[in-house]
Amino acid sequence: MRKQLLDSIFFSKTFSIKCSFLVLFFFILSSSVISQNKEKIDSLLHIIETPKLDTITVNAYCGLSSELVGVDNEQAKSFALKGLAISNEIKNTKMQGYANHVTGIVYDYMGVADSALIHYEKSIEIKRTLNDLDGEASTLLNIGVLYFYQKDYEKSLFYAKQSLEMYKKLNNEKRTSAALNNIGATYRLLKKYDEAIETYNEALALKEKVNDSLGMTSVFLNLGIAYQNKEMYAEAEAYLLKSLAIQKKLDDESRLINTYITLANLNIEQEKFTAGKEYIEKSIEVGKRKDLPHEMSSVYKLYAYLDNLTGDYESAYTHLNEYIKLKDQFEKADRKKEMDKLETVYQTKEKEKEIEVSNTIIKNRNKALWVISIIVAVLLILAFWLFWLRYKLHKSNKQLNVLVKQKEDLVKEIHHRVKNNLQVISSLLNMHVRKVEDPQSKKIFDDGISRIQAMSLIHQNIYSHSSLQQLKPKDYIEKLVQQLFITYQIPDKSIKITTDIEDMDLDIEKLMSLGLILNEILSNAFKYAFNGSQQGEIDISMKTISQNKVELKVKDSGKGITIEMMDASANSLGMRLINAFSEKLDAEMNITNTNGTKYKLVFNPN
Repeated sequence: MRKQLLDSIFFSKTFSIKCSFLVLFFFILSSSVISQNKEKIDSLLHIIETPKLDTITVNAYCGLSSELVGVDNEQAKSFALKGLAISNEIKNTKMQGYANHVTGIVYDYMGVADSALIHYEKSIEIKRTLNDLDGEASTLLNIGVLYFYQKDYEKSLFYAKQSLEMYKKLNNEKRTSAALNNIGATYRLLKKYDEAIETYNEALALKEKVNDSLGMTSVFLNLGIAYQNKEMYAEAEAYLLKSLAIQKKLDDESRLINTYITLANLNIEQEKFTAGKEYIEKSIEVGKRKDLPHEMSSVYKLYAYLDNLTGDYESAYTHLNEYIKLKDQFEKADRKKEMDKLETVYQTKEKEKEIEVSNTIIKNRNKALWVISIIVAVLLILAFWLFWLRYKLHKSNKQLNVLVKQKEDLVKEIHHRVKNNLQVISSLLNMHVRKVEDPQSKKIFDDGISRIQAMSLIHQNIYSHSSLQQLKPKDYIEKLVQQLFITYQIPDKSIKITTDIEDMDLDIEKLMSLGLILNEILSNAFKYAFNGSQQGEIDISMKTISQNKVELKVKDSGKGITIEMMDASANSLGMRLINAFSEKLDAEMNITNTNGTKYKLVFNPN
């Protein structure tokens, strides 16, 4: 019974031997390290109780954000954005660079990589105008960390190396060593162990130059793990023992236990189980003296794994129970620390809510219409500009192949940027709509968002497609349907949509018009067709019916549209858009009402 339990946990020999990573990965939160403690939070909260338009308030908001990131990311984002707003209002470029950097970190922790990169790039742009090389290097290093956790290791290396060069120019040996550490860690994950070792040796030279004994222990540890990855066990053990010797000399028992664990891993990997057990026992002695529950849980987990390998299942079961007990213990302790921090923050947060709620409701109502107007105007300008450039490219001299290729790349980049801008605008609208309580205003936002996303999908498909002339309507329509499900929050399986789209190519302008027509038809179906039941079926088909004719049919199983409803909706924005884009397609449109509403659109695809 116990053997079966252990086997279910220790799947293979790769348990923690191959996974011993122990990378001290550097993520720079700001220009100075902020100590995470309750007194610091209390002090910063006292400043923002009576906020002023000055750099002190910006520092307080950004400091609170840095304290809370990873604990309460939503509140950390709120503080970061407030700091950014004040820095923009007082037009202090140094604070703008700092606030954008902190905001980028929060979005990075939240997993919103696109938003994080926007703020990181803005921070870099500002720091370059200030000739702040140290600040620029720190943001570049963080972008490298972002790509590292996105598992895009090549880009991670690119940004970390840029940061490294800047720190070298500044003779900032501490940050140079941090950048080298990150680069070495990335090389290891890419299994470029020789490059990792070379990088770690460069970091070691810096540590030896300034006689940084504590830093040398970390580099020796990383070198040992790198050589272990190469299965060069003698070299690995030599470096780990060097790290161990310095740690004993410094009486650094918090690091000592990790080195013992790594040495135990090394010996277990070589099937030197006796030596591995000795190092485990030593790590247990250190852990008990220093009260290190996190590390001790790892030790007992490894001990149980070793017992399982040697067939001592009774001992493995005992050690596994110790691991589970310690894991529960430190998780409870961590939760208590987080709750202590959050309790202080939320006391002030409630006061802020009372003041902000009433102001937010009023502002949202007044701003809703002009925000939408501005966004639509910007979109029309961007769309006109984009298609004008595309038309000019289409008429270019086809004999100049190199020039054509360059212009095609330019257009793709513009589509990419327009797609990003549309996504940012859509995100801004989504942020506004969460605060809108008026149903009619919310409906206006939702309709606007769906139309923006319909256009954004076109630009996204153009960017990822090899042709700038024509696209596949099948992929676009299926993505549009999925997007509308998200926008209108349609529950899974409540409305079944069946698509039968012929594999064909369509001109981008025609597909844009077709997409906006389909967006309006499906939006109306989701909102009105099923009479609140939230159950039904929608069939979408598009086929060639003759040489120059394509037929689009959309049919729902809803209650149908009456003559009175058609008359009432004829003047609605949605129906006007359907008619306008039908005319643009020079299409014949027919609406019938038999067991639901059926739209039929016949147009020339050429």
